[in-house]
Amino acid sequence: MMAILLLISLLVLLGIGVPVAFSLGLIGLATVYVFGEVTFIQLAHSQFSNLDSFVLLAIPFFILAGNVLVEGKMAGQLFDFVRATTRSITGGAGVAGTLASGLFGAMTGSSAASAAALGRVIIPELDRLNYPRPFSAGLFAAGGTLGIMIPPSIIFIIYAAMAKVSVTDMFIAGLVPGIFLLLMLILVTYFLAKRNGWGERGKFAFDEAGKTFIRACPALLMPVIVLGGIYSGIFTPTEAAAVSAVYGIAIGALCYRAVSFRTLFRIFSETSKMTAGVLIILAQALFIGMLGNLAGIPTAIADAINAAGLSAWEFLLIVNLTLLVLGCFLDGITILTVVTPLLLPSLGQLDINPIHFGIIITLNIEVAAITPPVGLNLFVISSVSRTSVEDVVRGVIPFLIIMLFSLALITYIPWLSTIFVG
Repeated sequence: MMAILLLISLLVLLGIGVPVAFSLGLIGLATVYVFGEVTFIQLAHSQFSNLDSFVLLAIPFFILAGNVLVEGKMAGQLFDFVRATTRSITGGAGVAGTLASGLFGAMTGSSAASAAALGRVIIPELDRLNYPRPFSAGLFAAGGTLGIMIPPSIIFIIYAAMAKVSVTDMFIAGLVPGIFLLLMLILVTYFLAKRNGWGERGKFAFDEAGKTFIRACPALLMPVIVLGGIYSGIFTPTEAAAVSAVYGIAIGALCYRAVSFRTLFRIFSETSKMTAGVLIILAQALFIGMLGNLAGIPTAIADAINAAGLSAWEFLLIVNLTLLVLGCFLDGITILTVVTPLLLPSLGQLDINPIHFGIIITLNIEVAAITPPVGLNLFVISSVSRTSVEDVVRGVIPFLIIMLFSLALITYIPWLSTIFVG
């Protein structure tokens, strides 16, 4: 009963426009006051202790690095390079845009930032090449989601902190699903361009590819340094996040001449706001999770699974269907922080790898970002490209279908997520 009340209250508050953090906080305070599960002193202690984590220190650094990349206008350099390498392919510019989404995602760890930065730069170029605006908008709404699957990913960091698993293992697990999703989006882009005769083909030119590679090289080295440092054991994920921020500022200021002291002030200000927003939501959501544990909600879910005799594949099917529905109304951080703590205790009895489960949750969040009526990337692309939300939705449908297909495969082929995880 308490779980139903919590969920209904959350949906009502979100439905009337109360911000996520305040919705979660109000529900927590009301639960403490009415049911007396914990004291207000315990509430204050939990709010502090939940965020007192070295792992979570990576979040502001990765957000800072992403903001530097966006401000440094590196999206255009990446697109120029991949455009030069795909010029001879049917729909080469569209394919290049998808590849640029994957590369930029490997630098920012943020879905909305990737979509905004790339959409603002590349959609006008696709317009010039006669790609339909709905297609271009849909491509970058979907392509932006790669930012939270291809490591480094802020979502992975938050999930690792909640599930008590290694951030490095999550980053390793995200590689194959991230590349697989990138290939699926490229396949859809190529098919639509070839069938409809969009874009234009040209000859591959070594000199152009070389020149654009040299200009893009400082940005391309960023994921190599960060991920290489993590996988080789040179950096912890938190240290890698700090390195990515410092490196991003250095190349933005010295190589691309796009970051100055004035822009740094704006970047730091925006990073502080975004970090505060994420951490406030996380603190409130973890408190809700604690109340749910005290009320026995995870135990009730486990008992229901036993009573129904659900197998692992049936449980995952129900989880996916539930998250797809919630994704139509809630943002990714809310889904991650509210739902995940309630489901994690059930994984052990069903022998579901928590790393694999984290990838499933992340892919559901990717889908939620492009699912109407409240998919965040739909509105981001609509804003930066001045395209109606209806046109963005129309263009994103083919990409949404292939992502749902990918969700099914990744859910029921666990080794796609765990093949490189020790």
